[in-house]
Amino acid sequence: NSDKMVLIDFQASWCGPCKKMKPFLDEIAASRKKDIAIISIDVDANPALAKAMNIESIPLLKLYKNKKVIWENVGYISKEDIEKQLK
Repeated sequence: NSDKMVLIDFQASWCGPCKKMKPFLDEIAASRKKDIAIISIDVDANPALAKAMNIESIPLLKLYKNKKVIWENVGYISKEDIEKQLK
């Protein structure tokens, strides 16, 4: 429930691609905090949520606008490609 776009990063501590993406997701979160909220959810720490949302592969990014998913990506994605989706 936000006026901002919300990017949810479903990840786990053991996930190699998740670890590679974390630094630039943090950069995007810091530079775009006025218009985008980035939330990181560890699927191992939140198994009920992961099951309820049918998360089968990570990393998984879901971008919400006005409570609707407007984009999602499974697997590694570059900072540049994420930023294209946020415009």
